[in-house]
Amino acid sequence: MKFQRPWASALLLLACVGITVVFHHNIAGLYVKHAIDSELEFLLEKLETHVGEAINMNEQFTQTLAFDCSASDMTQMQRAAFTSPHVRLFEVHIENGKECSSHGKAIEQSEEASWHALRDNVFIGSELNSITHTHDLAVIYKTPNYRLIADIEPIHIPRAFCDECAVLKVQLDNFDILVSDIDSQADNLALSSFIYSEKYPFSLSLSVSKNYLSPIEHWSGAVSLGIGGIVGLLLVIAMQWLLSQNQTMEALIKQGLQAHEFKPFYQPILHSKSGKIVGCEVLVRWVKEDGTVIPPYQFIPYAEDSGLIIPITEQLLYRVVRDIKKLGWAGTDKFMSVNIVPEHLYSDDLYNYIQDLKADDSWDFKNLSLEITERRKIEDLQQAKVTLSKFYELGIELKLDDAGTGYGGFSYVQELGISTIKIDKMFIDVIGTDDMKNSVLSSIIAFAEASSKKTIAEGVETNEQVEFLAKHGVYKIQGYVYAKPMPFNELVEWKKVAKNLLTMKHS
Repeated sequence: MKFQRPWASALLLLACVGITVVFHHNIAGLYVKHAIDSELEFLLEKLETHVGEAINMNEQFTQTLAFDCSASDMTQMQRAAFTSPHVRLFEVHIENGKECSSHGKAIEQSEEASWHALRDNVFIGSELNSITHTHDLAVIYKTPNYRLIADIEPIHIPRAFCDECAVLKVQLDNFDILVSDIDSQADNLALSSFIYSEKYPFSLSLSVSKNYLSPIEHWSGAVSLGIGGIVGLLLVIAMQWLLSQNQTMEALIKQGLQAHEFKPFYQPILHSKSGKIVGCEVLVRWVKEDGTVIPPYQFIPYAEDSGLIIPITEQLLYRVVRDIKKLGWAGTDKFMSVNIVPEHLYSDDLYNYIQDLKADDSWDFKNLSLEITERRKIEDLQQAKVTLSKFYELGIELKLDDAGTGYGGFSYVQELGISTIKIDKMFIDVIGTDDMKNSVLSSIIAFAEASSKKTIAEGVETNEQVEFLAKHGVYKIQGYVYAKPMPFNELVEWKKVAKNLLTMKHS
């Protein structure tokens, strides 16, 4: 690929690399935060499983143990503790003072034990293990006669987090059960994350120290540099591809102009009350030599941005004025509406071109009208008014297309001397619904009536829409309900057939 504008490409590449390097600290923080959150979700699920299994096994023991610390009781608890991956110790404390556990002797209970009710007779809390001298999370089943305790397996920080730079803890209300020593790390913690259990009254937190974050920042800096380079390179390639596409489209359009491939298609506009055709909108179609028709959306936006829409419009007008003569419209009120862009109004080029086309009396200026869309902003309203005044002197009217959808609004009607407002299809589509655009449609119709402007409804597709518009004084209809856009030869044939059909329909 041959790169266009290398200085722009280099700047874009450097900008992407620079931005990612500047923000690599944030990227490191986001990476670590995501890693912590993911680990906490895993650890919480694991802890909830431990607690759930402890509750279930305790409830099973209430049905099978004799609660007399007999050999049978000891055997059952030892077997359960040995086979369970979730509970490491079972204890029984009987009201008469007798105690035993799956390890033989019962663990000495801590006075610091803090228990939280989960349901009737079932509590969760922490107790000091007199053997390991650590706090263990336990589930206890209490009755007036005994207490059945299940100490769950502890959860540990995974290997991905080193012991020297990460702290994990479980918190029950204000009591912390520490899985790693927080005292040595308390002053060095840089980033923490919390997660709360929806099943049980505890939360987990995982914190990392600056020692953990520092290598990640260095690593993320290198990764950011690489990502920035890759993103920048991809953007440069995309920019070059777009430039090449634009250059290719420009060359193709110019070839199409030389081959006179831009042709007018005509969509009739009818008066719904009389059934008579009052005019047509001229729509450009790019028809290749092999008959292939290129849709407008594939070339019109580029043609407008590049200025090539000017010669395309001239090529259309050359054909349109000759078709007016063939239709026999000279001396009638029937019109052909041709779309123009704001750039047409910044000079007299279009005005002079149309005058040059009027070499004989085969058509009248009033057979031609101009349509300007509200979707594109007119930057120089004063110059546009000067240019339009010359068209008005010839008898050529200006219509506002896509009314209510773009920049100008009703100010264009007031400033530019527009004679006709064309109601956009988006407002026609909501007829018969409760869509809020119905209020816009009513406003457009009311404004046109109050300002004595003519109206044309575009995109009308159903008889129900035609009837609604007629009730509101809009009779000029353009849309598939009557006809689609068609080349001139099809328009001639359509007129022959449609004349009889419309006469029958409106008789």
